[in-house]
Amino acid sequence: MKKVLIGLFILILTLFVVLENINCIKEGNINPQELYDKLMDDFDKIFPDRNRNSGGAQFFHHIMSLNPTKEEFDYYNRFYCAVSGSPIDVNREDNKSFIYIEDINGNKICGDYYRCCVPCNCDLMKYSKVENMEIPLKDGNYDYYVITIDDPCKNSDSIPDSVTSFKCENGKTQNGKYSPSGRLIKGILHNGTMCNSSDVEKIDKHKVTGDFCKERNMTHPDDLRGGMGDIFVKLSLIGKEIVDEIDEFIHPHLKNIYGEPLKTCRKNPNDKRGSWDNKGYCSEEGGGVHQICFNVTDNTKNFSSETGQSNWSEERVDKNHCMCLGAWALYKAKNKGTDNELICEAIPEMSLSSEYVSNWNTWNGNELDDQIVDGVNSMMEQCYNKGNSSQKEYLKNKYYDLTDSRTEFHGTNTYDTYK
Repeated sequence: MKKVLIGLFILILTLFVVLENINCIKEGNINPQELYDKLMDDFDKIFPDRNRNSGGAQFFHHIMSLNPTKEEFDYYNRFYCAVSGSPIDVNREDNKSFIYIEDINGNKICGDYYRCCVPCNCDLMKYSKVENMEIPLKDGNYDYYVITIDDPCKNSDSIPDSVTSFKCENGKTQNGKYSPSGRLIKGILHNGTMCNSSDVEKIDKHKVTGDFCKERNMTHPDDLRGGMGDIFVKLSLIGKEIVDEIDEFIHPHLKNIYGEPLKTCRKNPNDKRGSWDNKGYCSEEGGGVHQICFNVTDNTKNFSSETGQSNWSEERVDKNHCMCLGAWALYKAKNKGTDNELICEAIPEMSLSSEYVSNWNTWNGNELDDQIVDGVNSMMEQCYNKGNSSQKEYLKNKYYDLTDSRTEFHGTNTYDTYK
């Protein structure tokens, strides 16, 4: 009997050990400190001259070369700042911020950013884009939102002297990884997902990502002061080939419909066919009419033919274009599009002026009755939904100033909602 009991005890103990091992495998057996130490042991390999300034791309490139599992990959990408290249100690508290960054289609994507210092949050929110991509890892393929910039090696002579980590050859970074659209990956937006209104409000009301970032991001790049972020901003603009003409990114005096500096509509400086001015803005300061920045996709490539023109917009897929309000209004009056076509920060404030709007109930002979109501209301709804709290308030006031005395808008759902 005693032998039987001993045998049962050994069997139970063996089962317990097996279950514990299974549980360890299931939950992972990662030691973050060991991973951090391993990455830091490779520092000289990643940065041979030990200058990690703006070295997020090089950290990411090296991590991919390690063929990590998903769990290892997630940890590794918490150990460096994508903006500065500064290591982030595994034991550091207050090492991340909840932020949003626009994707390449203008949608706000929310997630956690692991950073070294405060200005990095603001600089990423303005000067980078995120892109969703599938990343092959040791234990499978996984979807991530990667943080990207235009490749500085496109114009390597303009890379600041303080940045030495980029190996440029034939206009491309050799020690970097690229997103599907060809942008250079600087890091990861952890737990990235499409923002909802409460996410955006939370970020906009935070003392750092709200008022502090708004003030910093209204500052011209040449006037920025505050650590490695300043270097990153200049680095991120190099790939746009506008280092000598920074005003092509933020207009020096025109405002957009949010009351902020007007942004360029043009994505690629070599794109000359977007009906914008010579710096890529839908400004038409010379007296033209193309004010509405519109993103042409596979779902909206029929824009021109739907509005009584030739099929020219089919050649503009994956590009932006400055549309006239008449064409935009007709398109929406016909209930076409995705309701996510507009790049609102690139639409000038004057497009909601009574003088501009009054011209567009007639256009090219294909008009529908009061089409301008559909065009303005759709612009209001799309851009209100995309804006932060202060942008929404400014836009709502602009809409009210325009429509209060125009009775054709009264009684519409949009007017009743926002008046």
